Amino acid sequence: MTDDNSANISGGKVQGFTQVNNGTIINNYDGTAPGAENLTLEQRRQRTTLLSKVKGYWIEGVLNKSLHTKAIIELGLEERLDAVEPPFHGLGEPEESRQILPTGTAATKVFDDIGEGRTLLILGEPGAGKTITLLKLAQELIARTEKEPSRLIPVVFNLSSWGSKQQTIADWLVQELWSKYEVPKTVGKDWVEKQQLILLLDGLDEVKAERREDCVQAINQFIQDYGQTEIVVCCRIADYEVLSLSNRLQLRGAIYIQSLTSEQVNQYLDAAGEQLQAVKTLLQEDRLLRKLSKSPLILSVITLAYKNKKIEELRQTGSVKERRQHLFDAYIKRMFSQEIRGKPREYKSPYQNEQTKLWLKWLAQHMSQSVFQIEQIQPEWLPSQKSNLIYRIITGLILGVFLGLVAGIYFIYFYTMHQENKLAPEINILIKLIAIGVLSGLIPGLITVPLSLISNRLIKGLLLGTIFAISISFFSPFIYDNQQINIVPKLLSAILGGAIFSSIDTKIKPVESLELDLNKLFRYATFFGIIGTLYALIKFYFFNSNPKNGYAYSVYEIIIFIIVGVFIGGFRIQKYRIDPKQAIPNQGIKRSLRYTVITFWSLVFAAMFVGWVIDFSFHWNPVLICIGLVLGLFGGLGANESSGVVCIQHYTLRLILYRKNYIPLDYVSFLNYASDRIFLQKVGGGYIFVHRMLLEHFARME
Repeated sequence: MTDDNSANISGGKVQGFTQVNNGTIINNYDGTAPGAENLTLEQRRQRTTLLSKVKGYWIEGVLNKSLHTKAIIELGLEERLDAVEPPFHGLGEPEESRQILPTGTAATKVFDDIGEGRTLLILGEPGAGKTITLLKLAQELIARTEKEPSRLIPVVFNLSSWGSKQQTIADWLVQELWSKYEVPKTVGKDWVEKQQLILLLDGLDEVKAERREDCVQAINQFIQDYGQTEIVVCCRIADYEVLSLSNRLQLRGAIYIQSLTSEQVNQYLDAAGEQLQAVKTLLQEDRLLRKLSKSPLILSVITLAYKNKKIEELRQTGSVKERRQHLFDAYIKRMFSQEIRGKPREYKSPYQNEQTKLWLKWLAQHMSQSVFQIEQIQPEWLPSQKSNLIYRIITGLILGVFLGLVAGIYFIYFYTMHQENKLAPEINILIKLIAIGVLSGLIPGLITVPLSLISNRLIKGLLLGTIFAISISFFSPFIYDNQQINIVPKLLSAILGGAIFSSIDTKIKPVESLELDLNKLFRYATFFGIIGTLYALIKFYFFNSNPKNGYAYSVYEIIIFIIVGVFIGGFRIQKYRIDPKQAIPNQGIKRSLRYTVITFWSLVFAAMFVGWVIDFSFHWNPVLICIGLVLGLFGGLGANESSGVVCIQHYTLRLILYRKNYIPLDYVSFLNYASDRIFLQKVGGGYIFVHRMLLEHFARME
C-alpha cells in the first residue's frame, strides 16, 4: 500500500482509504466510474440507454417473471472464502474461511463490504437461486446508478457464449455488448478498457466442461489486466469444485446459497393454505420429494404443478432423477392447461402440445442457457452433413439466379444501347439474354459449395468470376443464335459475380447498424468514378457506333459508377450511437432485409433520375430501366456488408429447418407463445428457458 492510500493495479489505479480490522476490509468506496465527471452529454445518454436495456431485459423481463418469485423465501448465505484465490494478499486474512452469515444478509451487502475493486463468486446447487441472487444484486446496482448516473454501469452477461482460450474476456465482452445490447464495438471497447462496467457473469457452469478451466484462466487474466473492474460470477458448486485447486477464480469474496430448511418449506406451504395441503402431507411421508423441495426452484415448480391436487394423484415411487422428471412433466402439463394471461378464456392454442414439446426439445439441445437469438442460428445447427450440403447448394443456386438476372438485364441494356431507336428488344431476344445470364449464374452457384472452405475472398472471387465469364461464353452460342455476348458486358458481369460470390461466408453474420461516413464516401466515389471513366472510355472508343448518344451514355455510366461507390463504401458500422429502442426478435436479419430493400429501390430510382436529368429522352427508356434494375439487384445483394446475401443464407437455413420439422415457419410467434406458456422468457430480442433445469429436461426428452 502506498503512502497516498492507493494501490497500483494493472489496468488502473485503485483509489480510496482502506482499513483492515480482523480480516474485514472497510473503505470509503462510493462506486463512481473512473472519469465520470468528464462525461459529455452524448456519453451520458449512451450510459443511460445501456442501463435501461439491462433493466428492461433482465429485471423486468426475467427477475420479475421468474419462477422463483412463486416461492418468495429469504435465502440463507454462507461465506466460502476457501473457494477463491484472493488476488490481493497482505490485506489481512479472515479468521475462518467458512461461516454462516447472519439471517437476512443480502448478497448486495456482501458485495458492498468488499469495497473498491470488489469481486464476488456466487455458488449454489441447481435451482438454489444463483441467477435470482445475481439479478437482485443487479436490480440494486441499477437503482443506485439511476439515482447517481456517474456510478459504474451493471451489465449482465452469460458465460456460456464465451468461445475459447484464444478469445480474451475483454474481446468477448465487446462482442456481447454489441450482440445482446447493440452497443457499438468502439463504445464497448472504450467502456471495457476504461473500466466503466460492473460485470455480472452468470453461468460459468454452462461453459462446456472441456473449456471451463480455460474460461477461469481467461477471467483471472482479465482481472490482472483490468484490476479496477468489479465482477460477480455465478456457478453451480459441483461444477466449480471439480476445477483444480491451482485454477480457482482470483476473486475477493465467495458466498454459497444454502438450501431451504424444512421449517422454511413448511412455513411457505402453510401460507399457501388448502391449495397445497396435499403437497404438505406428501412431503411428510416422502423423503425424496422432501429433499427436492429444499430447492427454491423445485418448490416453485411444485407450487405450480401440484396446486389443488389430491394426495392420491401425487403419490409415486422412483429415484430422485425420476421424481424430478415427473415433476417437470407435471409442470409442463399444467402450463399447457392453464389460461394465458391477457388472452380471452376461449383462446385456442395455435400449436399442438406434442409439437410444441418437439420444437422446444430441439431448441434445448442446440442452445445453452445463453440468450437465444433467431439471427444467430447457424448452418452447424443442421442435423447432418447431407443437410448442410443441401443448404449450401440451395444458397449458391439462389445467388446464382440473382446474379444471372443481373447479368441478363445488363446484356439487355448493352444490346438496347446500341440500337438506334433505343426501343426494348423483341421478347424472344429478352428471354434469350436472361436465359444466358441465369444458366451461367447457376454454374458458379454450384461451385461455391466446394469453394466455401476457401477463406481468402480475393482468390474465391477471382475463381468464381472467371467461371462465370467462361459459363457465359459457353451458353451464348447455344442460346443466342451462334453469337457471343460482347466482351465488355461479359467481363463486367464476371467482376460483379466474383464480388458477390466472394461475400458468401460459412457463418451467417447479420448486418450491424450503419451510419454515413463522409471520408469513406468520398474515397469510394472517387475510386469508382475513375473505374467508371476507364470503362466508359474503353466502351466508347471500341464499341460505340453512335458518337452522339455515346457521349451522353458515357457521362451517365460514369455517374452510375460513382453512385455504386457511394452505396458500397459510403457507410460504416455505427461507432458511437446506441439505439435507444428495445431490441426485437430477429432484429439483425430484419435490419439486413431493410437495408437490402432500401438500397435496391434507392439505386433503381437514382439510376432513372440521373438519366432523366442528363437527357429528358431517357425517361422510361428501356435502357434506363435495365441499368436501374442491374444496380438495384447488385447493390441489394452486395452493399451494406452484403446484407442481401445474409438474408438469402438466413431464410434458406430457416426453410430447411422448417422442412425437417425442427422449427415452425413463423418462429417468432412460436417463441412468444412458449414465453406465454412460461417455458421461455424474453430477454430483449432473445429468449432463454425459464431455468436451466427445465432446458435440461426438454433436452433429455425422447
